[in-house]
Amino acid sequence: MKVIGNLTKDAIIRAVASEGLSVTQVIGTPVVFETATTNNVDIAYDSNAQKVVIVYKDVGNSNAGTAIVGTVSGNAISFGSPVIFEDAEASHIRITYDANAQKVVVVYQDGNNSDYGTARVGTVSGTSISFGTVVVFRSAATIPYDITYDSNAQKVVIAQRYNTSPYAGYGTVGTVSGTSISFGSDTQFNSGNTGRVRAVYDTNAQRVVFAYEDTGNSSHGTAVVGTVSGTSISFGSEVVFEAATSSEVGIAYDSNAQKVVIGYRDQGDSNIGKAIVGTVSGTSISFGTAAAFGAGNDEYIAVVYDADAQKIVVTYSDTTSNGKLNVGTVSGTSITFGSEVQFESGRSDYVEAVYDPIQKRVVIAYKDVGNSSYGTAVVTKTGYSAASGGTISDGAPVIVNANGTVSTPALSARNAGEVQDSGVDGNSGLVTASLPGTNMFVGWMQADSGNSNYGTAIIGTVSGSTITYGTKAAGTSVAYPEAGDVIGLSSTTFVFIYKDSGDSNKGKARLGTVSGTGASATISFGTLHIFETGQTQPHGLKGMTRLTDTKFVIAFKDSSDAGKAKCIIGNVSGTSLSFGSATTFATPNSSDNSTIAALTSDKFVVAWSDTPSPNPEQGKVIIGTVSGNSISYGSAYVYDSSRVVRHSIAALSDSLFVIAYNDDRTGNNYGTAIAGTVSGTSITLGTPVVWRSSAEGNAYPSIDKLTSTSFVITGLNDDARGTFFEGSVSGTDITFKDGIQFINTGLNEFWSTLVNDQVIVAGCHPSSNMSAFVYTPETTTLTTENFVGIMNGATLDTASGEILSSCSVARNQTSLTPGQTYFVTGAGALSLTAGTPSVTAGTAISSTELIVKG
Repeated sequence: MKVIGNLTKDAIIRAVASEGLSVTQVIGTPVVFETATTNNVDIAYDSNAQKVVIVYKDVGNSNAGTAIVGTVSGNAISFGSPVIFEDAEASHIRITYDANAQKVVVVYQDGNNSDYGTARVGTVSGTSISFGTVVVFRSAATIPYDITYDSNAQKVVIAQRYNTSPYAGYGTVGTVSGTSISFGSDTQFNSGNTGRVRAVYDTNAQRVVFAYEDTGNSSHGTAVVGTVSGTSISFGSEVVFEAATSSEVGIAYDSNAQKVVIGYRDQGDSNIGKAIVGTVSGTSISFGTAAAFGAGNDEYIAVVYDADAQKIVVTYSDTTSNGKLNVGTVSGTSITFGSEVQFESGRSDYVEAVYDPIQKRVVIAYKDVGNSSYGTAVVTKTGYSAASGGTISDGAPVIVNANGTVSTPALSARNAGEVQDSGVDGNSGLVTASLPGTNMFVGWMQADSGNSNYGTAIIGTVSGSTITYGTKAAGTSVAYPEAGDVIGLSSTTFVFIYKDSGDSNKGKARLGTVSGTGASATISFGTLHIFETGQTQPHGLKGMTRLTDTKFVIAFKDSSDAGKAKCIIGNVSGTSLSFGSATTFATPNSSDNSTIAALTSDKFVVAWSDTPSPNPEQGKVIIGTVSGNSISYGSAYVYDSSRVVRHSIAALSDSLFVIAYNDDRTGNNYGTAIAGTVSGTSITLGTPVVWRSSAEGNAYPSIDKLTSTSFVITGLNDDARGTFFEGSVSGTDITFKDGIQFINTGLNEFWSTLVNDQVIVAGCHPSSNMSAFVYTPETTTLTTENFVGIMNGATLDTASGEILSSCSVARNQTSLTPGQTYFVTGAGALSLTAGTPSVTAGTAISSTELIVKG
């Protein structure tokens, strides 16, 4: 999503404007603000008062300088009463808004005071305006061609021409204080005769840009960059942007493209209105190629940036017919235009325009020559013909889809695929693990009855909901290796462990290496290693965890050392394994069913069943910290004070884990889960939540991370059928979706793994073979990048619509809590709880208003 800088608090963007949608223009009804001949019109937007202010020469009132406040509502505008700021003749009137002082500043040529350059500060209140002291900024005849505001220096800058030979151009810096203003010294930017000058501030370059007709240089279109420092301004070198007579200059800054756009009348080309894109670099400016927006005889050109549409709007008068506008799109150093649009059916002079960020409208003020030269204003709205994407309701979150259409976020249904047989014969000890960064997993069968009951591995490749198996490979020449477990280390390596009952129950491990994928996937094995010479009892389900591609941890019960609970570090070098020394984390006879998960590359969490009296098999959990091949532990925490049997653990992030277990606190073996958060080696545990309220608990529940806040438990439902239970965590609170059953027959064992961060594969054997099921979690079209805002009014498919985006206020919500942050859900609603992905919609400022964030 585009990042838009320097927006006011209620500014909005048209975030889908760049998605290939055609531009339309809505024109309101022109409204007269002065029923007399009106000249020298200019307009500004007061972001504090949220009003537009129009200044003009009231010819019907002795040419008095006059101001009037306008209120925009949708495509309409209404006005307060006119206020005189100069009761004698005022000419060349220009206005800007000082955001720091929250005042407007008007400059003009005072015809009652020898044409001196003069300024006044205006304060808008409601629909009226009042003015401070008259201040002369040049005690000689001058033409104040334009004024702009430098938001970095917090100064206003006047572009003026001295009205004595050689009619050179100067810049002057003004500082507003209260209702008055003071000025620094004038600085020359053009030494010859300077025609109409327009000024704008480039917020990216933090420079002021003047564009003008250089009458002293064959009237070429020229620009110069100014740098404000204190009360002074300095200029770089002048740059010609049009080597022909260029009059009627206008200028604006496109904050999305971070470019200035100059509009002008090319008198060397049939007086066609053109625009050109300028890039400021330091104190210089360079230009692209000019593009025509008019057909000829174009004058009174004004340029404004529409932040809603992220478009340039050029307004002008076609002297042969009427008032017109054209919308341009800046791309790089180029600009392209659509078709001209008429906003006034008669000739329009002194055309100026400003953008209202609250109403998301451009307001045009002008002299309506076709209506007795009255001062007139009209509101326009730039819109789009939307690509197909369905109906979007009022107040709904909006995303841009990959094909350029716009829609609300949508969820796809969860799905559990059919059983897919691997062809490996066996009847016990199946475990599975994914190979990181791939769509493959390894299944380890404790006993392949088709091959002397040797421990056997096979690779499955997942595509959608289909699994393709490679060639099985025996990893042991031992029949029925017990308590086996497997983890993937890299995209091509995995480790399996087991207890060798034929060799004094020693703990053994071996590295497997994978070649190929799909049906071509094969496995080769490295040397068999002993990690524990005594009688060893690994858990058999998530009893080891990966730290890095070459490092892992095994948790086990050392039956030859009084049944202590221990962990040991394993390392990979080539196809060989090596191990550190085992370290004890729990007292003798307290290590049943240790299950482990890595939080980071040097920290893990391990849970186990504590066997000693008086509370046999209570559930405990502890944090381990790795340094080289050494492990240190924090304090142990009881996560369930009564009997816990058959559990597994998953780390969702570096500070959050969830344990799934069968809770036998009342002899019922209810399926239960608990979340814990980690700070250092301290653990904060939440409240246990039941996901199956029946006694069907003979199989281990297997848990896997889905996202940083969600997980899936593969377990038994109330009918003892294999079922996927998807849960999510907020803080340490757990909620579950309805379970999805994946098999209709009973099971004796099943494990699971997460494949490619999308799919859960549950290994099981309902008959005698290793089989697997693919679980596709609920998915959403929402991403962390494609949310663009809130719909403002219901919009039908293919119709034009308005999207309130970053920093705007959506005033069409219900039942919000002020001060709370709201998130977009995957289903396209607003929620106080972050979903997956976590996308912030904005902050509520009332029960019906939301400041949109993007």
